[in-house]
Amino acid sequence: MSTAVLEGHTTQAPSAGSDGVAPLLVSARRSLFSARERLSVDEPDGNQAIELLAAVADIVKIATSVKLSLVTTVAGSGAFRGAGHRSAASMLSAIEGIPQGAANSTVGTANRLGACPEVDDAMRRGELSEAQAKVITEAAVLVPGRQHELVEAAATSSITELADRCRQIKASSAKSDPMAAYRRIHQARSVTSWTDEEGAFCLKGRFTPDVGATLAASLEAVTNQLFEEARQSGSKDPLAAYRADALAGLIGGERDPVHSGVDIHVIVDHQALLRGHPEGDERSEIEGVGPIPVPRVRDLMTDAGLRVIFAHGTEISKVFHFKRTINAVLATALGHRDRTCVVPGCGATRFLEIDHVHPFAEGGPTTLSNLARLCSWHHRLKSNDGWTLTHDDNGGWRFDPPPPFGEEPELVATPPPG
Repeated sequence: MSTAVLEGHTTQAPSAGSDGVAPLLVSARRSLFSARERLSVDEPDGNQAIELLAAVADIVKIATSVKLSLVTTVAGSGAFRGAGHRSAASMLSAIEGIPQGAANSTVGTANRLGACPEVDDAMRRGELSEAQAKVITEAAVLVPGRQHELVEAAATSSITELADRCRQIKASSAKSDPMAAYRRIHQARSVTSWTDEEGAFCLKGRFTPDVGATLAASLEAVTNQLFEEARQSGSKDPLAAYRADALAGLIGGERDPVHSGVDIHVIVDHQALLRGHPEGDERSEIEGVGPIPVPRVRDLMTDAGLRVIFAHGTEISKVFHFKRTINAVLATALGHRDRTCVVPGCGATRFLEIDHVHPFAEGGPTTLSNLARLCSWHHRLKSNDGWTLTHDDNGGWRFDPPPPFGEEPELVATPPPG
């Protein structure tokens, strides 16, 4: 059999059905190499670099669609065995130079696309990244009728917002006996450990969602403490390193999660709570974790660390705290509504700061409708550099730069509250 050399990679010649594909891929690869070499010659400025970066992102999305299509073919044909690999994921890991877990995720996404034609079409058009396709297909295989909605949401949402929306859809598609699934998870709970090639001690665990949420909340709270302590001392280790220190501190008893600001938010439709199970789009889930059976919510409601958010669809109807003041209740509602920085496209989730949309000093009330959570960067732009945060015509957020000098709007005096 003849061979085709694709710019440094020698592979078996393409089959007759793909004779026209190989030259196109070779040409595309050569063009990218040429573009890479031209960067050092053209020396684009910052704005040009942003435009080029957007173009490269589009190219990566299209290339990802091609990759997923080829992965499906390789997995379905079993050709990976002839290449000496035990699975398509193992082969992809070797070819792409990525961890086995990442390769498994890619193969899973490729397999689910076959059952999600609208998502597959969006991938072929270059509209979705691999991360977006992963979270959308995980929800779409359970609720196929929501594909179009999720593809459209991907165009205007951060990946964090999109994943949260997909999680809600998965939660609403729970089986008729969610307690049976809960019991299976509990019976299969586990913690395993091993030593890697360099001698590092590694851990992996599997827990029910309520136990997992408690562990995650405690770990995150202590991680934030350590990060802040390190920031004040000038240390700049990766966040994952502080998370490892936090786990070691919790297990070793050096850190107390009770005094670390641990919060667990359960979102449940009131009617589902009364009925004992959700129906339709009703929700019963731990925020940021996933679905939980309503009977477990009832059991957990004796926990003073729990915050129950009663919802009706996407609307918050009531927040119930077991031991917090009204300010904490407002903070819970705000934290639930603004899971990320509200500036469109930002998606930051850590160290968010509460901001009065209409400044408090100008009479802005401390109410949910006049509060928003911003990352420190966008909060600084709004507070110090004249940027404006407003609601757009569709009820979303807008973040606009200050107007040119001489075109500032006339200030209107606002009386203080009360």
